[in-house]
Amino acid sequence: MIADIAVMSVTFASVSAALAAVGLLVRDLFGQRQEPRQRLELAPQEPAGDFNRMFFHLVEESGTSLDMGTAMLIVIGGVIVGGGICFVFTENLLAAAGGMVLGGALPIAWLVVVRAIRVAQMRKVLPQALQAVADAVRSGQTLSEAFELVSRDIKGPLGSEFAYARSQLELGQAPIGVMNRMVNRVPLAEFRIFATAVIVHRRAGGNLSLLTERMAHASRDRQDVRNHLLAVTAGSRLSAWGMVIGSILAVAILASLEPEYVQSFITHPKGPWLVAAAVALQCVGGLWVWRILRQQY
Repeated sequence: MIADIAVMSVTFASVSAALAAVGLLVRDLFGQRQEPRQRLELAPQEPAGDFNRMFFHLVEESGTSLDMGTAMLIVIGGVIVGGGICFVFTENLLAAAGGMVLGGALPIAWLVVVRAIRVAQMRKVLPQALQAVADAVRSGQTLSEAFELVSRDIKGPLGSEFAYARSQLELGQAPIGVMNRMVNRVPLAEFRIFATAVIVHRRAGGNLSLLTERMAHASRDRQDVRNHLLAVTAGSRLSAWGMVIGSILAVAILASLEPEYVQSFITHPKGPWLVAAAVALQCVGGLWVWRILRQQY
């Protein structure tokens, strides 16, 4: 039995790899040729389509070294592997469909979690970074020297972004391209305004230090408002998490105390459909609560 499962798994992995290789070959042979990127165009082009645009921003804002095509191939591979494994072990189309959804959702969930952690870390130190840039520019230093100062003083992903931007400026990249690349990877409103100010300053001049200092104060105020909202809505968020986690714990406790009852429910013809409906309703309820508690400020 184990040998048969191993043979089926190896066969499935080989067929999946062969199909992926054929797909990449067809894409390279018959795909649309892209124009060569200009030397000073540092930021990648945003793709067309709402879904492609959302996935592009998710990959860029997560801070990973993957590009959009590689991340999409990982998601597609997760879909194929998840559906194939579930079908091999269960020989059930419904289980295979669930495995495909789970296999494709895991890489996306990982990107979402990485993005949320990274954005939270950058939001926390953004006021100090903007204030450091304002002080450096006011003292007569260049933009590259200001970025170097921020990269030394600020740790974490935001400091790494400033360090990379400083290295690109020293290599002769245009400040506009560098700031466009940073805007894609630092999804904060204050930083977008700061990047716009830098671009306008390079083209038309202006008091960059004063505007950057105002952005630092605005970032501190927005951070205070966010912390206040998190404190006010803490009870509602804990209630939503309690309902989701409580239902999962209730099913787990029932399965440990009355396994025959749960087994008879799952083996019933309508049992898997009821379980799928319950999971879908839990997801819809969680998204609904998240959307209500998500405030734009």
